[in-house]
Amino acid sequence: MLDALVRTARERLTIRHVLGYVAAVAIVYGISQNGSLVLGIATAFVITEAMAVVREAPGIDGRWAGVGIGVFVTGLSLVWFAYEYAVPASDGPLWFPALTAGVGVWFMLDARRDFIEGRRRDGAQPADDMTSSEAMIVMNHAHLVSTELESGPKTIPELAAACDLTESRVREVIDVVGDNETIYPVDDQSADGATRYALDESKMGTVAFVRSIVGPAARRLVRPFRG
Repeated sequence: MLDALVRTARERLTIRHVLGYVAAVAIVYGISQNGSLVLGIATAFVITEAMAVVREAPGIDGRWAGVGIGVFVTGLSLVWFAYEYAVPASDGPLWFPALTAGVGVWFMLDARRDFIEGRRRDGAQPADDMTSSEAMIVMNHAHLVSTELESGPKTIPELAAACDLTESRVREVIDVVGDNETIYPVDDQSADGATRYALDESKMGTVAFVRSIVGPAARRLVRPFRG
């Protein structure tokens, strides 16, 4: 189990991926100068990635990770809220720990829905089954892949090498963005028989491109509340 987790973490946490989080935290701190807010956001990033690693690792039932993280986030957020409310000198906003508590509840409800539907969450979830944070990551990766495809059709390994992404990340982009054929397979294959993919630049308008990412994310967010 540990080997599977380590291998998945290495594939997922590329240098560019981690630097994206570091840059986001630095920007938030530069704008807000609020240590509590930055700590909360950084913690959310860590929890999101930890849960994603568990869910993507083969042979591991990530549903229990959802339960555990939901309980942990909710409990920590309630303690944080109580501190901000009880300590007059604290300058932290009350809405932020309340929001993170809601995120923790969402994780628990999502895990409950997984148990009801019999989904093991062992890395085999559909491409459109993602959280809003995952949607933002896919959107960023989609931008890298589409920019690279502007120079011509490429295979998945070629895109992975050019964009500093894992091949699984590139496939994730193709699965999501390929729904509206923005990225599509072409007939001319590489010398080793691998499929090449091309970009339909006529479908790269901002509204159409964002819709291809936001739609799956919205469905994912409301899934735990379905009857």
